[in-house]
Amino acid sequence: MTASNVLQLQPSSAFRRVAAKDICTLKPGEAASLKPRKAMALRVAEGQAWVTLDDGPHGSSSESAGDVFLQAGQTLWVAAGQHAVVETLGNQRLQYRWTGLAERSAPAWWKRAALGVTSVPSVDGTPCCA
Repeated sequence: MTASNVLQLQPSSAFRRVAAKDICTLKPGEAASLKPRKAMALRVAEGQAWVTLDDGPHGSSSESAGDVFLQAGQTLWVAAGQHAVVETLGNQRLQYRWTGLAERSAPAWWKRAALGVTSVPSVDGTPCCA
């Protein structure tokens, strides 16, 4: 698994305006278990996160699984039914936001994955990635 499969590294100014009530906080040594019913985004606001993902609701190796490390400003997209365990990394607190994905904000590859589209797009008959 490569980091490019799961990370969106573009910080958003809109995220900085989020109310404190929307932010979850973990102290060093704490963990949270997350299993969304719909696709969700985990965005780190402060600290570093160690996230362990299972192989998804269908046990499919095509879904991202394993350990991912996130820093402030990074977002991890978690599929519906996929189990994620979030832990603090180091001895700083972790603050994160756990939100549903807006249809227009999700990249095209995510929309296809959420709908179960299995065909690979092509340009001039050559398969390409999303």
